[in-house]
This record gives sequence, structure tokens and C-alpha cells, in this order.
Amino acid sequence: MPDLNKPEVREELVREMTKEGLFQLEEVEIRNNKYFVYANAPKTLKEYFEFGLVHGEWEFLVYEEERYTFDKVYKLAAGMSQKLVNNYGVKKGDSIAFSMRNYPEWIISYMAVTSIGAIAVPLNSWWKRDELKYGITHSESKIFIGDKERLKEIEGLIPEVSRIAVRTEGFLPDNARAFEEIIQPEDNFPDIAIDPEDDASIMYTSGSTGYPKGVLSSHRSIIMAPVTWIMLGMLASKVDPGAGPSMPDNPSTLAAVPLFHVTGSHSIFLMSLLIKRKIVLMYKWDAVTALDIIEKEEITMFNGVPTMTHEILEASKLYPEKDLSSLKDLGAGGAARPPEQLQQHKKEFPDKNALIGYGLTETNAGGTNAGGQFLLNKPSTAGFPMPLITKIRIVDEENNVLNAQKEGEIEIKTASNFTCYWKNQEATDEALNQEGWFKSGDIGYLDDEGFLFIKDRKKDIVIRGGENIACLEVEAVIHENTYIKEASVFGVPDDRLGEKLVARVSVEDLSKVNELDLQTFLQGKIASFKIPEIIWLQKEPLPKIATGKTAKKEMREEAIVALGLVK
Repeated sequence: MPDLNKPEVREELVREMTKEGLFQLEEVEIRNNKYFVYANAPKTLKEYFEFGLVHGEWEFLVYEEERYTFDKVYKLAAGMSQKLVNNYGVKKGDSIAFSMRNYPEWIISYMAVTSIGAIAVPLNSWWKRDELKYGITHSESKIFIGDKERLKEIEGLIPEVSRIAVRTEGFLPDNARAFEEIIQPEDNFPDIAIDPEDDASIMYTSGSTGYPKGVLSSHRSIIMAPVTWIMLGMLASKVDPGAGPSMPDNPSTLAAVPLFHVTGSHSIFLMSLLIKRKIVLMYKWDAVTALDIIEKEEITMFNGVPTMTHEILEASKLYPEKDLSSLKDLGAGGAARPPEQLQQHKKEFPDKNALIGYGLTETNAGGTNAGGQFLLNKPSTAGFPMPLITKIRIVDEENNVLNAQKEGEIEIKTASNFTCYWKNQEATDEALNQEGWFKSGDIGYLDDEGFLFIKDRKKDIVIRGGENIACLEVEAVIHENTYIKEASVFGVPDDRLGEKLVARVSVEDLSKVNELDLQTFLQGKIASFKIPEIIWLQKEPLPKIATGKTAKKEMREEAIVALGLVK
């Protein structure tokens, strides 16, 4: 039995697996650097979606009482693509934004837009009015596809952008047409030539500086991720069936995380097309509702943020009558999964495979993975990278490559890496060097067996329940309040969400504003998940370090002690 703990064994097995078939590798040059890619995989998303035709009448999407086969979704997407070209004049390279709940129309829109060489811009559905306006205008989108809540948010804004309305219950802006009235099934997509390196999507991610950055990715970089996950599962199963996703005859998954995240769009939606997997879309996350769906739809795989995975396990203990026997895999990504949860998982649910993944929007979720006994043996690990496909290294402040066990910034090099930050060359140059290495902003180390461990973040961001929050952005909005002199926003540990947001604020007059006033002030200006749960107000200036900058690290440590979070 091969020992996958050894990096050289992993590489030897991958070389054997990639000699022929879907996983056969070839080396190509992409933006002046050489990478291994899959020679026989679909070259574009349009080709990739043809897997839907192979699966035909097999059930693909379920939303409440609605059911869609692979063939039906493919034809609806083809019909939409025809309308975008013929009725809206969409051309290759045009951007089209969409934002809505996890509806079937999200997936249909993504398929339609990318299959005509246009750029899909899935916007965060938690965003409020100004945030949505920013995403639409910054991406230069010609059309906005949205549901009732999102269309109401941007009512009166950017009237030059056409709207397509999804499930609006009679509400229809003047410059909008109802999705169901204009989208009719067609057998084929328009015949438009697309190259593997053509732009395919802009996904927005919060960084450490102000406005979210638009992560531009190519068709090839997106496709690389789900194909790699399939190969990784096959590699891991050579040693431990629980080390990778199980492959039952009738696979199904629950889409509880937002589709606008790479976990939702790539590991749930796109991977399902490859493996003939049914997706059950949730309107809103609720652990007990999730149990009902798992039982009714015989869900075999769940992949969400660690909070959701933990809540499913906790809810199942409260409702032991729920039949979860179909559920084989419980995966988590988007944030670290606490080792305590894994130990509980192993003890109380030994028949459910535990899986973990680490990736970023900039890597199209590609990075490291682990599961089964590998994960239980190293419960703090983020997994190992796929040999040949994904390279991980750790560097210091001077960009020197560090040896095993040495902490530094995690860098990733893979054909899954993004092309650039949309209209932001400076940020691109900071994050992506000329050799193709992406600076993740995360601090960690590799052990002697090549497993990655993440310890901290270099960037000033907080990850709350899988959502990235730029502290600088929240601080800027707080400063819009006229009573505020200084504000510092940071994260503290939270058992449920991973981190929660805390603010320490200096005000001119404590009688003029309180914590609730400030939280109310932020409502409607930024998404609700960005509003600090705890706000400490003081009249004195905030503490500073020697350079004159706010002593954020010191304040965070003080907050952890004050909140009783020291273990």
C-alpha cells in the first residue's frame, strides 16, 4: 500500500495517473510561465458544460418543489445565451453582473454568459446599495441580473444598465424584463470562438485596502480546479477511501454556501457537472432544515464553511430521528476547521468522512486538501497540494524560500491562478510576481511531509463564517459618522463563525453616540456581516505604536482577554 504521507510517493502516483485519459498532463506556457495542465480536459467552460448533455435526463438542480434535469438546464442556458447575443447585443469580452439567492437562475446565468465569451460577474448577494453599484460599475457590466431584493437595492441607480429580473413577484423596474418571459430553451449556444486563456469571470474579494478587488480568471484557470479535485479524490482513495470525496452511484449535494463564492461556484456547481451530481439549492441556511433536506433528497455530500458543518452535526444530535445514513462526506472550506470539531466528528460520526480544503478566490479554490485518516492524524492541517499541478512555498519578508517547519507567507503557483485584479495593475503586481507565484497574505508552514499548516494572516482582513471582511473598508464607513475621531476594526476568535468583528472607537462626545447608534448608522451602508458585533467607545485617543499607527494588534489582544476568549 503506497504511503501518501511521503511527497515523493504522491508525485510518483500522480505521474502514473496522468499518462493518459482525462488527467493526461501537458506542459504549456501561460503568461510567460510554464504549467502542467490537463491535455484532454475541456478547453473552455462552454465545452465543460457539455457534460450536462452526457448526463441528459439525470436530475441536476432541485429548488424547493422545482426540479431540473442536466439537459433542461443546458437548454435554458443555451436559450439565454441566444437572447443575450440577439436581443441585448452582448459581445465577447462584455461583462454581465448578477446577484441573487441560490436560485437555479444563478447557475443558468453563469453558463449562458461564459459560453458566449462574455465575462460573468457574480456579485455578493449580501451587499447593499452602494456596494452593488460599485461592483456593477467597476466591472463595466452591460446588464444586471438580479432578484427582487437586489433590484430594489439599486433602484434609481445606473439606469443605463439593463436589468433582467429573477423571481420578483410582480416587482419590475422600468428598464427590466422578467427572466421567464425572455428565456426559452434552445438546443445550442451561439457559435462563438473562445480561447482557454480568454477572460471568463470577475469575482470580488475583500482585501486589506478599501474597496473589494475584482479577481479576473480565465476559462482554463477555472476548469483546472474541479478536474484536479476529482484526480485528488482518486489519488487519496488508493490508500484511504475516506481521504477524498466518496463516489456513490447517485451523488447529491446541498448548496448552502452562496454560489458567488468559489466554494459554491466551483466545488459545488462546477464539480457536480463533472460527476453527475444532483444539487439541492437552499433558500437560506438553517441546520434543522438542512437535516430535512438531507433525509428527503438522500444527500451524499455536504460542503460548507466549518460553521455549517459543525451545526449539522450538533443539530443531528438534537434530532436523532432524522435519517442521515445517505450522508458520506462532510467537507469544509473558506476558513479553518477547529481541531476540536474534527475530534468530535471522529468520535460521534465515524461513518461520515471529514474533508478540508484551502484555496482562495485568486486560485479558483485550488490549493491544498486533506481528508480521512490524513486529516485525523494532522487535525490542524489544511492538507497537501496536488503534485505537479499545484506548488506551495513559504517565504520570508525578503522573499527567501523557507525550509520545512519555518513560518512565513504562503505562496501558490498553479494554472488555476487568476489573471489579474481587474483594472488594478498595482495590486496585481503586489500579489502575483513574474514567475507566477501568488502571495496569499496567509502565514503558515509546511511540515516535513509537505502538509500545509495555516497560522495567521498578514493582511488586515477578518474571515467571519467564510466571508472576507476588509477592516479598512469598515473603518472608512464608521468615519462617515460625524462624531467619530478614530476607529479600529479587528477580529477576535469565535467558536461558531471562526472570527467575529470588533471595533474600538474614539468619539468626541460619549453622550452623542452609543454602540447601538453606530451599528444602526452602518445598516444599509455596508452588508450586515461587516457590521461589528461589539463596539467599544472611548473619548481618549486610540493607542498607537512607535510609528504613529493605531496599535491594532495590542487592542485585539486586550479584546480577547476582556471577552474571556483566552484558552
